[in-house]
Amino acid sequence: MSPRRRPLRSPRPRTATRPAAPSRALTNLLYDELTDLPTVPVLLDRIRRLMRHAEQLGLLSISVLQGEPVEQTLGWQGYETLVRGIASLLVELKRVALRREDYIAEVMISGNAFVIVLEPPRGARRISYTDLDAVRQRITERLVRFVRDRLPAEVQERFGLYVGCTVLTRNPTVRFERLVYSALEEAFTDSLQQRRRQQRDESLRLKEVLKSGAVSAVYQPVVDLRDRRVLGYEALTRVSMESFSGPDHLFKVAHENDAVWRLEQLCRDRAIRGARGLPADQLLFLNIEPDAVNDPVLRSQATADLLRASALKPAQIVLEMTEHSKVNDFQHFRQLLNYFQFQGFRLAVDDVGSGYSGLQSIAEIKPDFIKIDMALIRDVHLHPIKQDLTATIVRFSANSGVLLIAEGVETMEELRCLQNLGVRYAQGYLFARPGPAFPVPRLELIG
Repeated sequence: MSPRRRPLRSPRPRTATRPAAPSRALTNLLYDELTDLPTVPVLLDRIRRLMRHAEQLGLLSISVLQGEPVEQTLGWQGYETLVRGIASLLVELKRVALRREDYIAEVMISGNAFVIVLEPPRGARRISYTDLDAVRQRITERLVRFVRDRLPAEVQERFGLYVGCTVLTRNPTVRFERLVYSALEEAFTDSLQQRRRQQRDESLRLKEVLKSGAVSAVYQPVVDLRDRRVLGYEALTRVSMESFSGPDHLFKVAHENDAVWRLEQLCRDRAIRGARGLPADQLLFLNIEPDAVNDPVLRSQATADLLRASALKPAQIVLEMTEHSKVNDFQHFRQLLNYFQFQGFRLAVDDVGSGYSGLQSIAEIKPDFIKIDMALIRDVHLHPIKQDLTATIVRFSANSGVLLIAEGVETMEELRCLQNLGVRYAQGYLFARPGPAFPVPRLELIG
């Protein structure tokens, strides 16, 4: 649950009738100023009135679960804008897909727990789970599409949105408030059970991927902007969309199931075997989690044999550190990196400029390469602050002897700006999209 910040105001939805001229304190208690939706005290009164004419009501619970990286990535204002958008979508769904008598509220002033109250079909006093589940499926589909259209790919896999349901049945022998709160608890428990079922299903699909080896490698060129040549290729993992929505989703599930080393071994095997024929003067960038340096398989003879079988030398391999897992013991980490560098491997730090953790990684790892995060590169020609930050990283790179690569270059305007700032190496869709063979980059674009 994110801490409350200054709320973002929005037009008040027509989902509830407010009491006449409420006090400011009462309004703040009964209505969330961020989403402008009524909360449980108003909801109780509404349910009490509805149950005068119905024996049963349907309750749909919407649980918005986000990991800490979501708000860190979006910023608190971006996160609250997303929450307000979800509330507005629910209001719109009520207008176009539900009936006028149905009702939407927040369980508490938090922006991450909503409830929809559904009356029985017209002329009936009871509601069936079948009808309720059908409404649940329609709302879930709309909410998932809405969130995916508005979140970056790296955030989507850390963001969960689940819809639960239950039937509230009138019972004169039970205190009304207890009856309603028990039903709300059932509905939200059902939404969390959906999450557990999803996690169990993802775990089974991960095991199948690992068992069948159902991943492949594609390669994207890294180009030298000064000499107009290919420096090397970054190996990227691909997995069938039927199994997972993408590699980020796949690795997230691997983290949750303590299977990152096994997955990285599989991806590394595919990348190295597919790189046979790489020219001796070009590099192969392999993404690894920092924790993977502890994997004895990576340091074993099996890795040396795999490289030899693909006619690759350790000096051609760049171990590119991602930052999905935290390094707790940099002294031990540094000792392991010394081993790899002694064997001839080179090191790179990915996503520089995306956070303060990257600065410590650079200091501790002492890499051969650093990669500027693509978020800093996007539209760099339009943002003086991005240009200043990039220029600072360029100067640091030159002074420290670390080679700098700009990721995610997609337009000629970005390329020209980066060249003017002194960036020498780059990769991105502008030059070539990742492919199963070694794609030939469009070097003629380099001015």
